[in-house]
Amino acid sequence: MAVHAEEDAPPPAATASVARLFNHLPYGEADPTALLPVPSLPGCTMAREVVGDLERLLSAARAEGVDLGAASCFRSVAYQRRVFCAGAGNCDAVAAQRARFVAPPGYSEHATGYAIDFVQRGGDCRAVEQCFFLTPGGQWLMKRGPEFGFELSFPAGNKQGVGWEPWHWRWTSTPAARARFAFAQASFPALPAAQIKTAAGHEVRPPSLETAPGGGIYAVSTSRWGAAILLASSATLRP
Repeated sequence: MAVHAEEDAPPPAATASVARLFNHLPYGEADPTALLPVPSLPGCTMAREVVGDLERLLSAARAEGVDLGAASCFRSVAYQRRVFCAGAGNCDAVAAQRARFVAPPGYSEHATGYAIDFVQRGGDCRAVEQCFFLTPGGQWLMKRGPEFGFELSFPAGNKQGVGWEPWHWRWTSTPAARARFAFAQASFPALPAAQIKTAAGHEVRPPSLETAPGGGIYAVSTSRWGAAILLASSATLRP
């Protein structure tokens, strides 16, 4: 894997003919002029069409006593390379191990400007830890995140073979956003999936956790016991 490519040009959007790298799919980098800062999240930049829904999501959560923040929003391919290779003398030598916890450069949904890593503010769960699922924010997102166009990219036991990331959500409310994730959505559906407004204005609701195709470990239990089992088993589900 050439993570030290001389140029930062990202690979094309994922299609059926594009191979995965350590189970991650390739994504192109958003045009910087198409990004906007998120007013409620200092330091967070997202694709401009995401910002309105994200602000509404955060406001709705606050109205219910849930204080959500962000650990990471848009990340350039160059920044992703620095994160992926940090502290490694030979990045290629440790790539497979690193990819269990972070996408290789050019293979992160964050580069699209449509993905965000949420955090629960004021709690004892650190950022990007699976305990986020048990926090008020994690539980609220599972119930209401799809209403605002967000879906969980990597649910527990996902068929893509990427580690369970209850904090990582992508926004797919426009045709452009859905086009970015078309292959991922078709081959490795999110759960819960985002609600989509049709031309007639009707909402298409995502499958529930109870009726999701395949069931099994792909459906996430909201009980503490079920979550504990998922926390213990998720390490074996990582690529």
